[in-house]
Amino acid sequence: MRKVDRREFVSGLGAATLASIAGCSGGDDGSDSGGDSGEDMPAHTDPSTYAEFDPADPEFPQLTSTLLEAGFETGTVADLERLQENQRDEPRYGQPVAETPDDESEWLDPDTLEFSLTPTEDPTVYEDTLQPLLDNIAEETGKEVNYASLNSYAAQVEAMRSERLHLAGFSTGAVPYAVNIANAVPFSIQIDGGGGSFGYRLWLVTQVDNPDIGSLEDLAGDPMENVAHADPSSNSGNLAPRALFANEGVVPEEDYEVSYSGGHQQSSLGVANGDYEAAPLCSTCFARVARDGQLDPTQLKAVYASEPFPTTSFSYVNTLHPDIQEGVRKAFLDFDYQDTSIAEEFEGRGTWVEIDYATVYDIILQIQESLEVEYETGNLSE
Repeated sequence: MRKVDRREFVSGLGAATLASIAGCSGGDDGSDSGGDSGEDMPAHTDPSTYAEFDPADPEFPQLTSTLLEAGFETGTVADLERLQENQRDEPRYGQPVAETPDDESEWLDPDTLEFSLTPTEDPTVYEDTLQPLLDNIAEETGKEVNYASLNSYAAQVEAMRSERLHLAGFSTGAVPYAVNIANAVPFSIQIDGGGGSFGYRLWLVTQVDNPDIGSLEDLAGDPMENVAHADPSSNSGNLAPRALFANEGVVPEEDYEVSYSGGHQQSSLGVANGDYEAAPLCSTCFARVARDGQLDPTQLKAVYASEPFPTTSFSYVNTLHPDIQEGVRKAFLDFDYQDTSIAEEFEGRGTWVEIDYATVYDIILQIQESLEVEYETGNLSE
C-alpha cells in the first residue's frame, strides 16, 4: 500500500480514461448493412448510420455492444471531473451539506471513532476487509477506530444523527437522508484504480430493427404497450425512469404502458426475444447478461443513457473536530489500496476520490424530488 498524490491521480487518470475509450464506435463505413433493407425503414434501424461513439459527448442510438466495448456501463473519473466542472451552489432538493460549526464547544473529539459500512445481511462481513483503511484512519487521526455493526440503513442514519456514529459508508439512496437528517458530509466514493470506473447507468434498450423507437421521445405520443420496468421497488428499473424520463417529457403510464418483468435479467432477455418493445435497464445488470452469453448485444440498441449513478459514499458527521476530519480525509484520499483486501473484495475498487455531493448526487436527488421524498428516519427502509 503506497501513499498517493490525490490531485495528480485524479487529473492523470481522467485524461487517460478518456483517451483509452474515445476510439470505440459503432459501424461508420456507411455501407449497406443488409438485413431488412426496405426503403421505408428509418435510419435508426441501420447501425452503419450511427454517430461515432464519444463517451464524453455520446449521441444515440448506439449498439449496446459498442457501449460495452467502451466500458460505458459504468462511470469514470472523467465523468466525475466533467460533472464537477460546474458545481451546483446548492443541491436541487433538500438541504446543503452542513458546515462544521463555528462554536468549538460543539466539536466532537472522541477517544474512539465509530465507523460503519452500508448494512448487509451480515453486518460484520467487511470488517476484516477494511482493516487497512481502518488502520490508516487510526494513524492519521491518532484515534482508535471501532467497526460498528448496524443492521439497517435507518439505524445507520439515526446513529450519526445522535453523534454515536462518526464515520460511515452510506448506500446510494441513503446518502440524501444522511445529509438531511444526520448532517453527514459525503466526501468520497470508491473507484477502480485501474480504469477509474464506478457506479452504473440507466439505459433504455430496444431491438436494433425496431422501427418505432429510435430515441426516448419515441415512447411519447401514441401510447406504446409492453415497455418493461423491472420491479416497482427497483431504482434503475422503475423509480429512476419514472423521474428522469418525465424530466425529458416522457411520462410512464401516460405515454407508454408499463409491464413489470420481475427483474433486470428478465427485462433484458424479454427485449432480446421480442417479448417487450423496450426496457429501462441497469447498465451493469445488462452487461452481466450479455457477457454471460444470454443475448447478442449487436442486435440491441440503446436510445438513451443517463449520467452515472454514484455508489456508496463515505461521510463523516459535520461536528467532528476539524483536525480529525482532515485525518480521515487523508486516510481515504492519500493512499492507494489497490494491493490490499479492499480492492480484492470490491471488484478492483481500491481507490477513493473526492466528490461534491450537490453535483454528483444530482441524479439521485432528481429521483427523490420526483417521488416527493420526505427526509425522516422512519421513511428510510432497505
